[in-house]
Amino acid sequence: MNGISQGWARFVGALGVTQILGYGAVYYAFPVLVPSVAAEFGIPETWLYGAFSIGLLLSAGVATLAGPWLDRFGAPRVMSIGSILVALLLAMLGLAPNAIIYMGCVILLEAISFLVLYDAAFAALALGVPTGTRKAITRLTLIAGFASTIFWPLTGYLNEAIGWRATYLIFAALNLLAALPLHLWLARIARQAGGRVEDKPAPVIAPDWPILTGPAARQGFWLLAIGFALIAVVIAALGVHLVPLLLALGLGSQAYLVSMAMGPTQVAIRVVDATLWRRTHPLTVALVSCMALMAAILALILASDGLGLALGFAILFGAGQGLTSIVRGAVPLALFGPSGIGRKLGHLAAMRSVFAAAAPFIFGLGLTRLGMDATLVLTLAITFAGLGLLIWLHRLVQRQSAR
Repeated sequence: MNGISQGWARFVGALGVTQILGYGAVYYAFPVLVPSVAAEFGIPETWLYGAFSIGLLLSAGVATLAGPWLDRFGAPRVMSIGSILVALLLAMLGLAPNAIIYMGCVILLEAISFLVLYDAAFAALALGVPTGTRKAITRLTLIAGFASTIFWPLTGYLNEAIGWRATYLIFAALNLLAALPLHLWLARIARQAGGRVEDKPAPVIAPDWPILTGPAARQGFWLLAIGFALIAVVIAALGVHLVPLLLALGLGSQAYLVSMAMGPTQVAIRVVDATLWRRTHPLTVALVSCMALMAAILALILASDGLGLALGFAILFGAGQGLTSIVRGAVPLALFGPSGIGRKLGHLAAMRSVFAAAAPFIFGLGLTRLGMDATLVLTLAITFAGLGLLIWLHRLVQRQSAR
């Protein structure tokens, strides 16, 4: 079958809306509201970011535990429960009487984020869209890519107009009244169709690429897990410190304009993946993503006070980050198939969370103790190590395919 059927398009569209609401409320609203929250409670902003990092670390345990639930109960059902929990915690954030309760809710919110964000959504697509899953994943990330574009200005406006507490309550209502019904609808149609999104059962479809089996599958999983985790470290570190790094180059207000190039680049590269690279093995796309990140770091090292190289960094980093969102779901599916995909995505997410949770803090410490150039060189070395593992995995896949 060519393309995605109308029913599948609705499936992807519904997930796209819930991803915008989930990422917007769980991730993008937080840094916008931090100054107001810290000011009201009279605490340093670093305390709030510390709670955020602890939550990300704890999400590793939740991902390991909840991954098999996606296979056993169906991802939309798990995501429905996740929507209820997210709405409840957002409401508690808005009503928090003191900083301790607020930070506790932040930790819990980030810890359970696996239940409603990309990895759970990718599992839903792997089982709900049995053909054209790669296309469905790409289209989902295209839709969800607007989360920051919508929620950064929306959060800022609401915070100025009605305050941070009311802003959290509105986001809680959105997740309860919009995301939850959509997840329940997805669960219902998946149940009615026996786990598929078609009205009639489709014939068993051969995978687009040979999957890894036996010892090669076990070796491949660890190569992928560690490789993706190293890349997550780089993205987490650079993502948090993006604007400060550009400001350190002496760009002044131009730093904010340069950083804005990331968003359009992420969307553009996902369009390229959906069109020009739609028949390319996702692991090859992962290699391209990693090389784009390496080129971005090199551009930043060489940028000094040059606007052109700084803009090149933002574009390349946006391209690498945009592709990473796709391949984290498409590569495991291509290498291991849909069977047990929820458990595998859970373990991969856990590894990424453990590695990436402390990355912003360590990167910031490196900037303070070692300086910008030395820290970026170390970051480049981490990226190179991740690329090496993915190249090793690529050769393993080629040997398996040749048999």
